[in-house]
Amino acid sequence: MHRLEKKIVIMFNRDKSTKIDFISALISSIPLLIVFWIAIAAFIIIRDLLLGLFVCFGIAIVFVIHFVISEGIIKYCGKKLSLERKRPYKAYPEEVRAIGKKFLDSSLPSSHVSSMVGGLVVFVYFYQFFWPWAIVIVALLGWSRIHNGMHYPSDILAGIALGLAYGYLALLILGMF
Repeated sequence: MHRLEKKIVIMFNRDKSTKIDFISALISSIPLLIVFWIAIAAFIIIRDLLLGLFVCFGIAIVFVIHFVISEGIIKYCGKKLSLERKRPYKAYPEEVRAIGKKFLDSSLPSSHVSSMVGGLVVFVYFYQFFWPWAIVIVALLGWSRIHNGMHYPSDILAGIALGLAYGYLALLILGMF
């Protein structure tokens, strides 16, 4: 399986178009992701103040859960237990180039994807018309993380699974189920 994942990363990473690299790095940039969530918060608060604040609270719960589990338990404890997974650009520096910010922590799971999916689960629960856009956003983010040499496909899939769990857990905490 790992050989197949390596081949997929190399295939996604080999296109050396500066335009594609720029777009991919931009999609994955933390500042753009922050702007995205601020825009979402502004949209939902302007649309309906009370519901918007409730949804923002749910998204904030997702980010706290994500930080505790993905960053704290999985990545920090994994490093302490020597379970860290090298990012593709570090594992195969001759074959995979890093694009954008060079993250140094474990590649598993994709934190970008897990936090995005979790937040979108809460958002789409309340604003169902957005679900096609949510799929496009997650697909673009997953593609960019692989193209940038930061993740393997299984890291993206793990991020999606964790994000779904974080989103549903946040909805449970909000009393939606």
